[in-house]
Amino acid sequence: MIKTESNSETDKLIKDLIDSDLLRFTIQFFYKTENGLRPFGTGVLVLIHETHFILTASHVADYLIEESNQLFIRVDKEKYINVIGDIKYTDIDKSQGIDLAYIKIDKEMITPLSRPYKFLTIDKISKHNRMLDASNYCVLGFPEKNIKFNNGKLDTGASFYLTSASNENPYEFYGYNKSDFFLVEMKGKGIDIETGDKKKINAHFYGISGCGLWYIDFNQDQQTNEYWLDYRLIGIMTEFKKGKYFCLVANKIHLFIEAFKVIEGFKFNETKKS
Repeated sequence: MIKTESNSETDKLIKDLIDSDLLRFTIQFFYKTENGLRPFGTGVLVLIHETHFILTASHVADYLIEESNQLFIRVDKEKYINVIGDIKYTDIDKSQGIDLAYIKIDKEMITPLSRPYKFLTIDKISKHNRMLDASNYCVLGFPEKNIKFNNGKLDTGASFYLTSASNENPYEFYGYNKSDFFLVEMKGKGIDIETGDKKKINAHFYGISGCGLWYIDFNQDQQTNEYWLDYRLIGIMTEFKKGKYFCLVANKIHLFIEAFKVIEGFKFNETKKS
């Protein structure tokens, strides 16, 4: 495990990792409008104790609380399925800013989701302590601004941001505790997954709520100097701040683990990462 700054070799490895794994764990929600389906947020697919879930933000999932509301997930170029399942979420007004939800999805969703997507397993979910001064953190989601129409048909795209952990100042300024929240810096450039182009960070982050915050573990072979990567899901993104400090805010993943223990009755054995 090493700290790293972006270079051409690591950029390619990260792009390959996102294409083969991280993007396939990540789904985009859509909702119906008078003009057709439109983006509504992001989620992460996980498989825990043989049970399939979508992890997301509470303010995304609570749209489904109204019986008449539906959210959809694209499973093919022109095919969508509606979200069916049992929803658990925090009441943001009473949870001191904790903004998390999970959907225990109906069995009918599993097969169509399993074709284009993958479900993250518990060995790739981990508690994490901040590592400063290194670009080891990846935010991957579907900004609402990434939308276009081809021959009248909706097309959207994901973006990822490789960034660094924030220091103490934003936590103190915005009033976040470090035990439940993880803040990452938003400055410099993000990467459009479809084109591979680096683009100046756009402050319009709406749509990525509910996406994953990933820790990218860079390793280097001492003999060949070649890099290889590993990854862990360490948080779910919930909001952004662009005042004195420009940063994205995640709730730490241990909050989901605690919820699964209490609500689902799951038991977990903690292991040290080698």
